[in-house]
Amino acid sequence: MLDKGIFLSIDEYGYGGGSLKSTLAYGMVLNEMFRHTDFRKMAAYTMATSTLDFNSTVSVYNSRGVLYKLYRDHFGTLPVAVSGNSPQPAPKYPPYGDQPETSSGSPTYPLDLVAALTEDRKYLTIAVVNGTEMAQKLDLSVTGIRLAGPSTHWLLTGSSLDAENHVGQPAQVAVKEIGIGDAPQSVSVAPISVRIYRFPVAGTGQ
Repeated sequence: MLDKGIFLSIDEYGYGGGSLKSTLAYGMVLNEMFRHTDFRKMAAYTMATSTLDFNSTVSVYNSRGVLYKLYRDHFGTLPVAVSGNSPQPAPKYPPYGDQPETSSGSPTYPLDLVAALTEDRKYLTIAVVNGTEMAQKLDLSVTGIRLAGPSTHWLLTGSSLDAENHVGQPAQVAVKEIGIGDAPQSVSVAPISVRIYRFPVAGTGQ
């Protein structure tokens, strides 16, 4: 496609469900689309009101809206290559037709991970989706740039996979900002969660 100058635009995408479970899946969808921005130029979610729970006078972000706001506010825009030593397994129950040679997702199974620099190149951001019900350990090794200084991560999760946000009720799916000091060599990723890490870039080199 690239050698022929053919690019992809997705006019609408989406599926039902407003729980944390479906929101974790949407996080993986966002990550997968970001991995292919070399040929995917745009994607339009169906539709704007699908990120809200509302009545005739009041609206709040549903769990999907919280996810999209999290990425918009804190994830970078300049893709950074990600490698790993835990490839995605082939699907157990292929839905139909031919299957791709490479399964979707990052080589960090069971976590799904993408990375990007912010537009000003001052921060490296890493988005991690843990769709399992167990905490998962992730070892970090960054090459090509040096990280230093106070770092931050934002944690999106809820009390259960069925957690939802509704007007007139306390939010069951929310984002918490947590300071973590200098970039760690390994992190523990909470179950049923999406995290975005932001590390200050101190310079180039190892």
